[in-house]
Amino acid sequence: MDLSLLFARRYLLAKRSKNAVNIITLISIVVVAVVTAAMVVVLSTLNGIAELVDTLYSPFDQDVTITALEGKTFARDSVDLAAVQALPGVARASWVIEENVLLRSGDQQAVATMKGVEPQYLAMSALPEHMYSGQAVLGGTGNGPLVILGAALKDELGVPQDDGVMRPLEIDALVRGRKLSRFRDDAFEQERVAVAGAFTINLEFDQQYLIAPIGLAAELLHYGDAVNALELQAAPGVSGRTLAKHVRALVGPGFSVKTRYEKNALMYRTNATEKWFTFTVLLFIGLIGAFNIIASLTLMMIEKRQDMRTLSGMGATPAFIRNVFFLEGLLIVGVGTLSGLAFGLLICGIQQWTGLVALQDSVVESYPVKVLWTDVVLIFFAVMAIGVIAARVPLRGLSRRYLQAATA
Repeated sequence: MDLSLLFARRYLLAKRSKNAVNIITLISIVVVAVVTAAMVVVLSTLNGIAELVDTLYSPFDQDVTITALEGKTFARDSVDLAAVQALPGVARASWVIEENVLLRSGDQQAVATMKGVEPQYLAMSALPEHMYSGQAVLGGTGNGPLVILGAALKDELGVPQDDGVMRPLEIDALVRGRKLSRFRDDAFEQERVAVAGAFTINLEFDQQYLIAPIGLAAELLHYGDAVNALELQAAPGVSGRTLAKHVRALVGPGFSVKTRYEKNALMYRTNATEKWFTFTVLLFIGLIGAFNIIASLTLMMIEKRQDMRTLSGMGATPAFIRNVFFLEGLLIVGVGTLSGLAFGLLICGIQQWTGLVALQDSVVESYPVKVLWTDVVLIFFAVMAIGVIAARVPLRGLSRRYLQAATA
């Protein structure tokens, strides 16, 4: 074992004549541990919230979405669907028509966003897993086409589910290219449909969306062969960014190709900014707490003046003695950092396993927590860097002063 490290370890664990040194050293360790644990818990909670937001939005925002660079629609034959589906990493694809419509059921009415999709879209969005009532089906029956409503929208309209006889939901859609001021009642196309079920994902989607067969949407809006988008689901293990790169090369410059994160860039960027801003604030708190390390090393140098005089008499160089106290500072930071990491991970584990801290009136019962090992490694090195600064920067001046006193 290195001799300076041996001295540093003995100084850290040994009893001292002045109890204040022990207390300040313990406070230094506790401060470092608390700040480190706070970083682990806060960053893991923000990771959990970000993952929850992504989960809530992912059913409607597929991995890659192709839209027209100019205008709202494009012809289906302008994109080679077979070539897109043949790209490595494409699991499923669906044409999409999305437009605002007016829904009526009895005396109730509401404005909603109709999303016309192909049958495979139900699997792409995992909609069967989000059903509140009924079934996730769009196929036409003897009673006509079926649609799926958001749970809040269904409750607002008070529309019953499909009974095989009635088609209680009326959809009024403004036909593309017809102005209301000129065509009046002829500007709208109407269709009565049955409701297969209701889904629940989050309050925004539950109040806004109606999922319909794409044939019904095209007929209502007089879209013909036009669509608003082609949405792609990436195969497992394939990132949306990688898939989008291949798609851009295939479809050319006339189309906008965006990943889910690019479509909601502001939301994801805000989450990331909040995370790193919080990390920076906690890091500054740790930097302030590092002054305890300086105080602890200063008092230790005062107490160990006799030891420094003895070591100097035995031939120890000033660099050796400085290294002893530098390693002492690193030991304080190291013990505090490892203790804080262990404590923070324990808190996160308890929250994950038991859901101890609950969330009221939310889509989840407790605060979501997700520990990323990259965050743990980053926290470790960041706190240790603070410790190096706290132990190194003032040590040269302090040790010179007390070395002169010890050798005088």
